[in-house]
Amino acid sequence: MSDTPSPALTRRGLLATGAGLGAAAALSATSSARAQVSARPGAPAINRNLPDVAVVGAGAFGGWAALSLREAGAKVTLVDAYGPGNPRASSGDESRLLRLSYGPREIYTRWARRAQALWEQRQEEFGTRLFYPNGSLRTMSADALAEQRALFDRLSVPYEVLSPDEVHARWPQVDFSEYETVFYEPTGGVVKAREAMVAASEAFMHKGGTMKIGHAKPAAAGGSAPLTVDGEPLACGAALFACGPWLPRVFPELLGDRIVTPRREIFYVGSPIDDHRYRWEHLPNIADSHTYTAADVDYGTKIAANLRDVPMDPDDGDRMASGFLRAQVEDYVARRFPGLVGQPIVATRVCQVELSDNGHFIIDRHPDLPGVWIAGGGSGHAFKMGPTIGEYLAARVLDEPGDSATDALFALASHKARTHE
Repeated sequence: MSDTPSPALTRRGLLATGAGLGAAAALSATSSARAQVSARPGAPAINRNLPDVAVVGAGAFGGWAALSLREAGAKVTLVDAYGPGNPRASSGDESRLLRLSYGPREIYTRWARRAQALWEQRQEEFGTRLFYPNGSLRTMSADALAEQRALFDRLSVPYEVLSPDEVHARWPQVDFSEYETVFYEPTGGVVKAREAMVAASEAFMHKGGTMKIGHAKPAAAGGSAPLTVDGEPLACGAALFACGPWLPRVFPELLGDRIVTPRREIFYVGSPIDDHRYRWEHLPNIADSHTYTAADVDYGTKIAANLRDVPMDPDDGDRMASGFLRAQVEDYVARRFPGLVGQPIVATRVCQVELSDNGHFIIDRHPDLPGVWIAGGGSGHAFKMGPTIGEYLAARVLDEPGDSATDALFALASHKARTHE
């Protein structure tokens, strides 16, 4: 690992890379680690051959894109209505899972693998711990398991297929007795969410980027600037709207039927004071047909309630957890983690996820607004790939040559409007 950012990659190089899967070394809270903050690389020179860029949204898409654009030499202004890591954002909350298993969708396995290497590099550069490698346990149907094994074998991604008894022998605090097999991915981990976006925005400003808190809107075609912030034009050569759950509101005719934003509720379960079995050092993350969990990093064992698609207003939606979902989580705890039965819910979070029509990202130029780009539709798997997405978006906005098949996968033309009965 290095204190300097990795060299800028072309999109073709990014897609072809086989970045290593080595586990992150633990970063100690020593004076030498803290000294890295002041030793971070300063602002790169502005490249006058590149357009000035405004990025709207400081989350997994926009925050990392702004940082990558600034490191490429562009003059960048990052605009967010509430600030990086705020509780309304889809990139808020305390943690996210990093895994490489995406069934047959090879591009996300490759991007997550690249992202893991970048998370390790970035946390050393930022001087703060962000990635906690602890593996991942997942349940799959027989067909899905066969597909996943074939892809991992081809890409040389390590995995094991375990019986419930083998799982119990390694992690006796977990009960998978109702399943025949469990897929174990040793390269998974937990990523700090809110802290990561704050750290990325601070690095962006340290490197000469400009941060604005304000309400951005696209300007009408033919105007003097491609967007306004709090009603005032913001002059720039390109504008990237990467504002997560707000994208369908900003572009209702274009995205209103391509992205939905359902509510999600998260519960953190505390452990007994002398029981460390549920910390990340001793327990993988878990995903099964009921829900998913993240092992305890410093906030409790995170459990996502299984909620049907209830719409969520990202500005005004109620952020208090529901009692009936707490009961659901307690039932899940009794089934999966018997040792946590009766332990308190120490924190809750209510957020939203923005789902595209087909689960793929939406990254494309606006068809009617020159110089305007759109990036979103994270579909529940963008955050872990944020550093990779940032590289890709920077290359797209700066018109670097890339992979046409990937560009087509994310294009608006590949996303169909939902039909309503």
